[in-house]
Amino acid sequence: MSGLTLEWKLPAPPEAVFPALSEPALIRRWFGAPPGCYRTHAPDPGALGQPYRVGLRDAAGRAFSQVGCIVEVDPGRFLALEMDWEGGGPMPAGRTRAELTFHLTQEGTRLELRQGPFADDAARDAHRGYWEACLGRLARVVAGEAVPCFEEFWEESRGYVGPLAVAAYTVLAGLREAGAPKETVAQVEDALYTHLSRLREDTADVLGAVLQSRVEGGAS
Repeated sequence: MSGLTLEWKLPAPPEAVFPALSEPALIRRWFGAPPGCYRTHAPDPGALGQPYRVGLRDAAGRAFSQVGCIVEVDPGRFLALEMDWEGGGPMPAGRTRAELTFHLTQEGTRLELRQGPFADDAARDAHRGYWEACLGRLARVVAGEAVPCFEEFWEESRGYVGPLAVAAYTVLAGLREAGAPKETVAQVEDALYTHLSRLREDTADVLGAVLQSRVEGGAS
């Protein structure tokens, strides 16, 4: 059996970091897909001990999921979760426990991650790559960027549905470029992704086709 230990520096104190692990609107900005994959459903951790599921697709478009639950919380200090992978995909299956400990430093927070047990070193290294990608985004979230990880979220989610995705991106990018307050941009982003994710696939296809035809008609 093998275990993973990883440390990451974050530019904010623990009490400012912890909401990014408990508020769905912040979680979705950093808790993403493994490298080379993309997310189709953003996570909501729910209550302590309640299961969560993150919908994912690999580079070939095959669906798989991360499943788990938060099993222990000490706000601002410690969080433990159990996680596994279902449906294939690039991440080796096998339930593990991940423990995140938050240490106050002069620069902000030193996040210590311990996870295991893994069946072998390959599984451990795959999870190292996964966490390094996620924690890199988390650092941007807690740094307070206006739309901290929208480009990464966009790449991973593939924008839900073609033309509708482009419309969502255009609205958010336009607000940001126009200098809209970061709170406003965040509220609009939350509303767009909340409602886009609720659309039935056939409905989204029709709306996307209508939007595409209007765009093409306006360009001619």
